[in-house]
Amino acid sequence: MRMRSLLSMTIAGLLSAPVLATTVTGKVTDVSGKPVEGAEVKIEGTRYVAFTDENGVYRFNDVQKPHIHLHVYSSNYIHGDNDLGDVSSDQKVDFVLQPASVENIVVTATALQSSVLESVTPVTVISADKLRKIEAPTLGETLKNTPGVHSTYFGPVSSSPIIRGNDGPRVKIVQNGLDVSDVSRVSPDHNVATTMASATQVEVLRGPATLQYGSGAIGGVVNVVDKRIPQYQVDGVEGEAEMSYSTVNEGKYTRGDITGGQGNFVWHLDGFLRDTDNADIPGFASVEPDEDEERGELESSAMETTNIVAGLSYVADEGYFGFAVEQLDNEYGVPGPSHGQGDEHDEGAHDEEHDEEHMAEEGVLLDVDMTRYQAAGEWYSPVEGISNLKFAAAYTDYEHAEIEDGEQGTVFTNESTDIRLSAYHEEVAGWHGVFGMQYTKSDYNAVGEEAFTPANVTDSFSLYLIEQKKVGNVTFEIGGRLESTTIDVANSEVELEVLHEEHDEEHEAHGVAFSFPEYDFSAVSLSAGANWEYTDGQSVAVTLSRSERAPSQQELFSAGQHLATESYEVGLVFDMDEEGHIDENLRGASEEVSTNLDVTFRKFTGDWGYSVSLFYNQADNYIFQTNTGLIALAGHESHSDEGLPVYYFQQADADIWGVEAQAYFDLNDEFRVTVFTDYIRAEIEDDNLPRTPPMRIGGELSYVSGGLSADAGFTWVDDQNDTASFETSTEGYTLLNASVQYEFAGDGVDWVVFARGDNLTDEEARVHTSFLKDQAPLPGRNLTFGVRAVF
Repeated sequence: MRMRSLLSMTIAGLLSAPVLATTVTGKVTDVSGKPVEGAEVKIEGTRYVAFTDENGVYRFNDVQKPHIHLHVYSSNYIHGDNDLGDVSSDQKVDFVLQPASVENIVVTATALQSSVLESVTPVTVISADKLRKIEAPTLGETLKNTPGVHSTYFGPVSSSPIIRGNDGPRVKIVQNGLDVSDVSRVSPDHNVATTMASATQVEVLRGPATLQYGSGAIGGVVNVVDKRIPQYQVDGVEGEAEMSYSTVNEGKYTRGDITGGQGNFVWHLDGFLRDTDNADIPGFASVEPDEDEERGELESSAMETTNIVAGLSYVADEGYFGFAVEQLDNEYGVPGPSHGQGDEHDEGAHDEEHDEEHMAEEGVLLDVDMTRYQAAGEWYSPVEGISNLKFAAAYTDYEHAEIEDGEQGTVFTNESTDIRLSAYHEEVAGWHGVFGMQYTKSDYNAVGEEAFTPANVTDSFSLYLIEQKKVGNVTFEIGGRLESTTIDVANSEVELEVLHEEHDEEHEAHGVAFSFPEYDFSAVSLSAGANWEYTDGQSVAVTLSRSERAPSQQELFSAGQHLATESYEVGLVFDMDEEGHIDENLRGASEEVSTNLDVTFRKFTGDWGYSVSLFYNQADNYIFQTNTGLIALAGHESHSDEGLPVYYFQQADADIWGVEAQAYFDLNDEFRVTVFTDYIRAEIEDDNLPRTPPMRIGGELSYVSGGLSADAGFTWVDDQNDTASFETSTEGYTLLNASVQYEFAGDGVDWVVFARGDNLTDEEARVHTSFLKDQAPLPGRNLTFGVRAVF
């Protein structure tokens, strides 16, 4: 009997894999020997995470993994790394970290989540503290002073980021790595439906990020990271609340977020309310104002927004799985004369109430209703060879109605699904990386007078692989992505009546019905790069990428009056001649192919540092809108009899190059000087690309001592004279800004009292990248006062 039991134990032992229970401990200090408290120590590819105590000590017990690769993260230091290889005994591993003079934050938007200094591609991360200082009602205005990032600026109520001159379908806006799935990529008057109420950071990837996010990221990615799906266990309750008031638009803003947990369950709730009136401006809204235009106010620029997010996660040692629901209600005006401005105004229109009813009478309201469901999970070490498996999915039901003169006009809807599955594998010959798949579906429809794009359903399926290897002080990264896109388009009719400028009385009117085939596009994107940290805290990174992009539905099928941009758009597939005649036969469209070279120099140590990026992008079949010089007489009761200029989507070779730079210098322990600049040139054949951002130079002097912090800065924007055909130049301007805040501790609550001033000299500033530059200047002088509580 005893022999049988022994034999059974022996067989079981042979059939089962050996389990090694290893203890790993150590101490993390800085170069002066001072303990680093709160540093995150992680065993790569596992669930094991520890944080250093007040003595800088960390400890892992019962580590059941033979290959141990330690990584130490701290935002105030250059990150530490130590690959121990295969071990079979307890380990004691100490780290000495070099201080970083800027926050060296982990970038979640990159596939392998490198830090800012380690990243192969140009990236900027805006931390939560910085966000609270610069947050504006729109994403574009919040990020517009980031090097390489500008704003479409459709008034203070709607604005999307422009990255290196790219906007619309070339810039991907994601929330926790998943597409926001609104219709902001279709038109600049459609606001980005993302919230920063509980954002922990915003990540801006400049240049192609197509490997992980697809062809819509050929120009860059903006990733808003928030806490809606908790990933770590929380003991008790934590959160913050804020209230503020802005003078330029009598804006009232209230937000709050709270996270709590018990055992394995963690919940989160956040939300905000924003209510503003029309914005004050220094002079007239129009460059050439009418006699009845009122001075000092940008009409139809008020907004009222409510947003609520709730999430719940189950968090265990093996990973987590969570679910979140978001409800957004946003009502905002659309500035500009194209929606009814120029009608006679009642004398009592500008009474003391000055409320939503006034907005509806004077222009167009966009009434947004969005419900978003999001799920995410991670499974550590699911099978041999796979270190962790990540899953993320979102379903978004978006709708907005354009309300004109109190009546509902065009209704835009977009129901979308985004599913992503990523598997991170263990090292093979020194290479570690991720391979994954992504499926997206978008069901877009627009019904009404401004439905200039037909209903369509877009399906996309992708496979991607990104690999990384570190050899000494050099990190190599390579990757590729295959993407298949199918667009199924509803039948539509194009009606165009053209007024030829040289023959004011001669018109050409015709309507053509189209039955579209199913469009299929295949995009292949490849990238290779290296980051050489040639000394502690200093590096140079070089990336070469070839990216392909399938045309967007707006670029392909636009055919009608787009009153927001005051134009009549004609898409790529339509064959239109110089006289404005549209042929009955459709023409083909090709994928846009971009070859991009990036070189980035970084220094994050000592009392001075910098980040400088040089880029060159050569694009084949680049898609752009050109002003044909034709005038479309599209019927719209509120629009001027002058008609709308006809813009035609075309494809041609383009060259885009430029530089982005940011540097700082510490005068002493309390004062720091920061400067930045960016410059972009964009040419297409023998012409310039339209709405190219002008050169900028900015600077800031900041002060921090104890609980008091303050800063004062400026942004100088040059004239823009490098314009496209039929495009006017724009005068430059200088904006002065300042802020101050004081932090103090209360009974279990940390309080922050703050004040901020924008455009302190009340300068009239018109944004060259805006379609409304001649009708909607930036707001005038604004003072914001507020209080924040952190618990």
